[in-house]
Amino acid sequence: MRGVITGREVVANLGLIYREFGTGCVLRCLWVMLSGKTTTFLEVACPPVEKR
Repeated sequence: MRGVITGREVVANLGLIYREFGTGCVLRCLWVMLSGKTTTFLEVACPPVEKR
C-alpha cells in the first residue's frame, strides 16, 4: 500500500471528502491534484501546524 492519492480517487470521492472533511480539505485536494505533487491523503486532510 503506497498511501498516495491520485486525481482519479479525488474526483471519484469528492462528495465523501466534502461531507467528512469539509471545504478546506476539498480545496487542498484539488490544489495538490492540479499542482502535480505526490502526497498522502493524511498530509492533505491534516496539514502540519507550523511552530512559531
